Amino acid sequence: MDHEDVVSLTGLDTICRYQELTKIADKSLQNYAAKTRELFGPVAKSFDDDKNAEWLIRSYLALKFVLASTVLGTSAKHADNENLKITLPYLNYYTMLNCARAFIFTLPCIEWRDEKSIEMTHQNIINTAGDKLRRVDGGIALAIKSRLLNGQKQRELFSYRFPATGLSVFKDDLIMVEEAIETARFLAELAQFNLSCLEAAVRKHTELSFKVGGQDNLWDLMRYNTKTQELIDDDDYHRVGYFVRKYRYPSELVSLGTHGLLEDFFGAWVSEDETSQGYNPDEDWNLLLDFP
Repeated sequence: MDHEDVVSLTGLDTICRYQELTKIADKSLQNYAAKTRELFGPVAKSFDDDKNAEWLIRSYLALKFVLASTVLGTSAKHADNENLKITLPYLNYYTMLNCARAFIFTLPCIEWRDEKSIEMTHQNIINTAGDKLRRVDGGIALAIKSRLLNGQKQRELFSYRFPATGLSVFKDDLIMVEEAIETARFLAELAQFNLSCLEAAVRKHTELSFKVGGQDNLWDLMRYNTKTQELIDDDDYHRVGYFVRKYRYPSELVSLGTHGLLEDFFGAWVSEDETSQGYNPDEDWNLLLDFP
C-alpha cells in the first residue's frame, strides 16, 4: 500500500507522509481504518464544547509525547554514534513507550479518565497498547508488546543490577536504536492516523464551530501534579491556553505541531554553548512524523 492509499483510508487529505503504515498488509490497515472510523462516528455526531476540550487535551498530550520520543530517539542515535552505550537502554525504551502513550490517547475506544489517563503505569501502557494493536495485526501487536517488555527489562537491569558485561548481557534480545525508532514511528503514525479519522468525522457531521469549554480542570492537569498541586511545567499550561483560544475542532497531529511550537520544544534541548559540536536536537524534527 502506498502513501496515498493510506491517506485515503482516513477520509482526510493530509500533509503528513506515512512510512511505517505503508508496510502493513492492505487488508489489515483497511479493516483497522474501517473500525476506527466506525468508532469515531458517534463521537463526531454528539460532538460539543466539552468533547472539544477533551480531544484537545488528548491530542496535545499525544503530540507532546511524540515530540518527546523524537528528542529521545535523536539522542539515542547520537549516543550510539558516540559510543555512549550506557544511555541506550533508557533512551530506546522511552522512545517507544512515549509513542505507545500517544497511540493510546488517540484511541476512540479508550475512555478519558482525567489524571488517571495521564498517570497510567508502564505496565498498563504496555498491556493496553498491545491489546489495541491487535485491531491492526496480531503479529504486529505481539512483536511490539514484546519489544516494549524487553525494553523495560533492559532499562530496569541498568537501574537495579548494573551488568558487568555491558550491553552484551542482552545478547540477541538487545534492542537496537533503529528498531526502537521504527517502533516509535509506527505508533506515532497510528496516532496521527487516528486523529485524521476523528477530524474527518467531525468535518462530516458538524459545522466545525466549537469552543473549548465546560471542563476547566482538563488543562489544569497540564500544569499541576494532581496529588500535591505543585507546578510541573508552566510552558504546557501556556501552550494549552493558546489552543484554548484558537481550537475550534479536532486536528491531526501534524497540523497541531506548528513551526513555532516545534521550535520552542526542540529549542529547550539545544546546548547553551554555541560552539558545542555535540548533540543538536534541531537536526531531525521529522524523525517520527513528517511535520510541515
